[in-house]
Amino acid sequence: MLKKTITLGLIILATITSVSAASSGRGMSMIKPAEQWREALPSGNGMIGALVYGSVHQERVLFNHNKLWYQGRVGELPDVSAELPVVRQLLLEGKYREANEHYRSQLKDVGFNLTNARYHPAFDMDLITETNQMFEEYLRTVDFETGEVEVTWRDGDTRFSRKLFVSIPDDVSVMSITADQAGAVDGSVTLNIHDLKDAIDQQGKDFDPGFTYQTQVSGEFVEFRADGSDGGEFGGVLRVLTREGSTEVDGQKIRFVGADEVILIVALFANEPASAAVPRLKRQLSALEGDYDTLFARHAPLHREKFDVMEVNLNPAGPQDTPNEHLLLDAYQNPASPELVQKLFDYGRYLLISSSRSGGYPANLQGIWNGDYRPPWSAFLGNNENLQMAYWQALPGNLKESMMGFFDYFDAHLDEFRHNAQQLYGCRGIFIPPFMSPESGVLRHTGPHVIYWTDAAGWLASFYYDYYLFTGDEQFLRERAIPFMKEVALFYEDYIVKDEQGKNMFLPAQSPENQPADKMIEDPKTGHVYKIKVQINSTIAVAVAKEVFHNLVEACEHLNVEAAGVQRWKEMLADMPEYQVNEDGAIREWMHPDFDDNYEHRHQSHIYPLFPGTEVTEETNPEIYEACRVAIEKRLVIGLQSQTGWSLAHMANVYARLGDGAGALEALNILARSCLGQNLFTYHNDWRKMGVTLDHKYGRSAPFQMDANFGIPAAVMEMLCGSTSDMLRIFPAVPEEWGEGSFRDMLTRSGVRTSANWNLQDQTIELELNAVRDALFDLKFPAELAELNSSQPEAVSESKYGSRYRTVKLAQGDSLKLRVQLK
Repeated sequence: MLKKTITLGLIILATITSVSAASSGRGMSMIKPAEQWREALPSGNGMIGALVYGSVHQERVLFNHNKLWYQGRVGELPDVSAELPVVRQLLLEGKYREANEHYRSQLKDVGFNLTNARYHPAFDMDLITETNQMFEEYLRTVDFETGEVEVTWRDGDTRFSRKLFVSIPDDVSVMSITADQAGAVDGSVTLNIHDLKDAIDQQGKDFDPGFTYQTQVSGEFVEFRADGSDGGEFGGVLRVLTREGSTEVDGQKIRFVGADEVILIVALFANEPASAAVPRLKRQLSALEGDYDTLFARHAPLHREKFDVMEVNLNPAGPQDTPNEHLLLDAYQNPASPELVQKLFDYGRYLLISSSRSGGYPANLQGIWNGDYRPPWSAFLGNNENLQMAYWQALPGNLKESMMGFFDYFDAHLDEFRHNAQQLYGCRGIFIPPFMSPESGVLRHTGPHVIYWTDAAGWLASFYYDYYLFTGDEQFLRERAIPFMKEVALFYEDYIVKDEQGKNMFLPAQSPENQPADKMIEDPKTGHVYKIKVQINSTIAVAVAKEVFHNLVEACEHLNVEAAGVQRWKEMLADMPEYQVNEDGAIREWMHPDFDDNYEHRHQSHIYPLFPGTEVTEETNPEIYEACRVAIEKRLVIGLQSQTGWSLAHMANVYARLGDGAGALEALNILARSCLGQNLFTYHNDWRKMGVTLDHKYGRSAPFQMDANFGIPAAVMEMLCGSTSDMLRIFPAVPEEWGEGSFRDMLTRSGVRTSANWNLQDQTIELELNAVRDALFDLKFPAELAELNSSQPEAVSESKYGSRYRTVKLAQGDSLKLRVQLK
């Protein structure tokens, strides 16, 4: 069982200072190169990704484009809506195995054979840099504030540097190779199909991905064309420029000799005929300045503006530049240091900024960085946890532009989501599949845990309403949030039925990917164990539907619209069943007596009312709040060997929401010890058979997936500043190990942009609140108050919740600074 943290008293001072002087160099460093692509250093502009391996002599840069997917099959989804009453009757009769397979067998009988596409690499840039002596003083770094990756080393008396970034304004990758001695840069470069050694299946067997490809040199350009992606042709063009020295064509390479500097500019194309794309890219590259510093100066402020829009500092007095290798060795023996957690926080923000932007697809299971031709789970959009985790950090972290890629994508596929709802269940509104490849919103997977889980759209809808709460953007609320939520509500209005007591009933239902402990049915003839993944009244189904109706009512009443709908949705809310607690004191995962809780699972879906939902708090429902605590502790003790990297990130968020800083930090410690790669990419599970996490292998390694990278910043922010629309919790779960620190410009659901400093030794805090909209909420402190001073005494009053709380009322644009001593 995890120990609870003891929260020390704190003081709030009058002004907010800069987070830290050390913050001027956010990034990470490594003292050895990558052995394979998963260990390379990432750069990206939200659409194009680059992975720099960092080898001195034979360098490789892997490029990705987030619209390159292949081997998918899109077609017509048959109308099987007449089967819904059949499944419901089977469930009510307790014929769970038959219900489990019914929809899948019906679709199979009519020839349904659609498949989600796989995310695939674009190509490699293969680079030779000539060497003379043994390398020394090797270092590779990535600057989170600018997106620049650098590799440096010394060869005898000559120091070399290779720098790369992926430009936001110019949509190209730019590399500079320099030396501190004139004429010292010699080598060659080309573009090629990404290393086919990475074309292996889940069992580690080689396969042919089926691409045709060609490289040719034309003057200062290297052209790469390939075919076999679902959208057609793809590839790129490389322009090679030198300062001093000379170049020559060497087969499919361009060789450079005696240069002071070599500039390599790469542009990509996707799903476009090469005959049109290649000339266009050559014109684009020819028009660009052939100067690294000029191109970087155009890009860096745009990236820095995104990254520096908010900041957290967990380690103000400690080092910020320890190499990853040392940090990981330390974390393998000891709790994760504040410096490591700090880097993971910054890294997660950097990765989302670099893999999600308006106009592109949402960040996939690997962000945008992938070298596998058959990536784990196809690198799909996992809408039953993984994608949501990627974006938990976006709004509190003030990454509004990254959030636009999410909204733009789901809004663009509404017609397909409506088609799913009609064809599957005969319902209005939308059904969003839990697993998707982004070129289509049509359902293409028929497993029971997919086709019977109807709550993806509702969970995704929470981000639409949150966008308004966090930003105060009423235009977005009116034009995008309410229309999307209405689509979800329409589905529920048609899908929900009444039980004998008149309560809402969700059947079929599913608790993502889990099955009840007593519903593992073995076929006596074959010995095959059937996992029953169709259920009745899963807790998450009830929680998500309640959230959708509640948010719609609140939003529409705020704008004074949809009066008839508000009345219907209030009636739906009134008929929701109550959450249930089992004999262990844990919240039940299924609100039906036929389904027993199964603690040995990675998903924590039944805790949704607490997190990521905001319905259950210590103040509003203390019984279910405590039942959620019991449920999560069962997962981490009984079910430790069933956890994953992403589930541990989820747990850290849950413990933060429970006000348990020690529990949240322990979840991060386990993650750091078991699921981090050399470059701090997160993995699905431990690969060393140490008795924690699932034991799962995909090809040569445990599956790499970036959801935990994205989930860590969300957990850290929850530990420092949690919020609902009517309560702001300051330092609800700061562990003792984080003795001092600060954060700046964190957004909250309470409608205030928040900054604070803390020092546990001195028991001091500084707090500043800036209202982005009219805001009325209760401010919860981590302990009793001994003294409070306010820059606006009239804005702060006593709270109904007691002496640890104050009620705050601010008008849009108001700023409030508080000074508090806690007992």
